[in-house]
Amino acid sequence: MSTPKAGIPLLHTTDLYHPAQDPDDHLDLLTIVALHEFDLKGVVLDVTQKFLDPVPSGSGISRDPGFVPVAQLAYLLGRPIPVAMGPTSPLKSPDDLATDRSKREQAGIAMVIDILEESDQPLVVSCVGSARVLAAAFNREPELVRSKVKAVLLNAGSTGGTKREWNVGLDPHAYVGLWKSGLPIHWYPCETERGASDAHHERGTFWKASHADLFKGIPQPLCAWIAHGFSGNMRGDIIRALSEEGRGPEWETVLSGQRNLWATASLVMAAGRVLARTPDGWRFIPQSDSGNLETWPWRMDPIEAAVNAEGQVQWRVTERETDTKLFWRKSDAGFGIAMAEALNALLRSLLA
Repeated sequence: MSTPKAGIPLLHTTDLYHPAQDPDDHLDLLTIVALHEFDLKGVVLDVTQKFLDPVPSGSGISRDPGFVPVAQLAYLLGRPIPVAMGPTSPLKSPDDLATDRSKREQAGIAMVIDILEESDQPLVVSCVGSARVLAAAFNREPELVRSKVKAVLLNAGSTGGTKREWNVGLDPHAYVGLWKSGLPIHWYPCETERGASDAHHERGTFWKASHADLFKGIPQPLCAWIAHGFSGNMRGDIIRALSEEGRGPEWETVLSGQRNLWATASLVMAAGRVLARTPDGWRFIPQSDSGNLETWPWRMDPIEAAVNAEGQVQWRVTERETDTKLFWRKSDAGFGIAMAEALNALLRSLLA
């Protein structure tokens, strides 16, 4: 298990692949380990078969579940990170136990249940992907999951409209089942009624930055980790690669790209931090340290919500306190700039 320490116990479920299917998942994992408030208990690989297989049977190139980036990161951090894979195909119904899956696909569900059973306090569960593994774990052990999950950081779904958001489409039954579970959902929609790349919606989590801004001045081993994952390098000596990659033309190619991000705010807020303008620039700092500093307005509003069979959530803000909450932020063009500056500073602090 993870190295014992004080902190917020967190379980991360992610559609992380190697090579990357979307490298935002790599940056979400880096964000978690850079936020020292978290005690990362494990990473569940919530992958889908069509992204593991090449065309024509699958989508694009051959990929593996993201064991490689997790193992490399554990090496860089000098600590174990438990990791397991969940089912690779959608649930058959919202109450599917997924007991008919292969042994290797049972591992992720079993790890969720084991971590919850062994924890002496409720955990935060971060979901970036389909929520398939958490939904199946709940279906098997509903009372355990209810008692041991403090909050689900749900990075999926849309604030409105009829178009099915990407993560919901990966496993509609899992999404519906999670909403019907009664678990405390902290909802960070990846899409608004205007689309998935809506940087100006007050309920939207999307922001975008150049790799040059995000990765400026970060430690070389992190450059190598990023380059290895982003480029899809399939060399077998994955530890030696961390001392040899992340330089020269390969790194310049990485720096020329851009990155769409959604989950950052959910992780920063769950860690108890705010986005503040400090004398050194925008930073993610503990709320208790913000004092008289300017902070970017964001909050979680209590809502009443219901989901239909298609995975569309009808919601409204309520004045009464509820376990279901929805992200809000000040809508301003400077949000992405501030987030990029703060995330860069956070990544530069990692491995320091």
